[in-house]
Amino acid sequence: MAALAALCRAGLLRDRDAPAAALRLLSTARDRLAPPPAGDGPSPPGPGGGAGELRAWLLAAEADLRAAHGDLGAARELLTDALAQHDGPTEAPAVALARVELRAGDPRAAAHVLPSWDGPDAGNWPLPVRLDAGVLDAVLARQAGDARRAGRILERILELAAAEGFRRPFTRAEPGVRDLLAAHLDSGTAHWPTVSDLVRVTEEPPARPDPEPDRALDEPLTERELTILRYLQSILSNVEIAAELSLSVNTVKTHVRNIYRKLDATRRREAVRRARELHLI
Repeated sequence: MAALAALCRAGLLRDRDAPAAALRLLSTARDRLAPPPAGDGPSPPGPGGGAGELRAWLLAAEADLRAAHGDLGAARELLTDALAQHDGPTEAPAVALARVELRAGDPRAAAHVLPSWDGPDAGNWPLPVRLDAGVLDAVLARQAGDARRAGRILERILELAAAEGFRRPFTRAEPGVRDLLAAHLDSGTAHWPTVSDLVRVTEEPPARPDPEPDRALDEPLTERELTILRYLQSILSNVEIAAELSLSVNTVKTHVRNIYRKLDATRRREAVRRARELHLI
């Protein structure tokens, strides 16, 4: 369908930093899907599927794009009008509105409008919408100071995303997502290779110069030590790391001691933090 093609092309235009062209494409596609006035013929499929669901997706994408480029008022108005008119399924516009409120610096308003991604009806949502809602829920929990709940939510969302290989909900430039992922590495996750990769992908270019020479390592890490260092981000024990790499436990322990010494660290988390500061992982 032309609307789906427009949605995909708009995403590509957004990634290529062509927001004006993307907005025109989304708006045109949404207008073409608008239901006809009463008495002018049969309406397109309504809420629950077909054109109604596509309209909701196009609306959410347009609002996201406007909000990402600073037009929060227009994005909010677009979404609140659609939700008030019940113009198609509401979950995608409601999640987009929560994202707008978070961008506007109002986490309370964001939490108020965010639909429940783990409620009884959420299993029928499109998976990308459910993942977006879950990621936002985790970000809001962390901002509210409940790091444990944020970690539990994120772990469940990672599990849902893993089945279909979804990454976009984690890599889109949304406030707080990268910090959430980085904190999840420190607290431990069964999805540490994925989370580690997502942290690296979403990392913004450093605002400050690279570390001064006197802050660099006096003795570089070997390739094997760098490999084990990446495993130290996970919840795996030394015994489990040894099994993963087909090494003896004593060999892994020796490498870990060398990593701590070279990074001037005494604990695992401290070593991982120091390695990130030096952009080693």
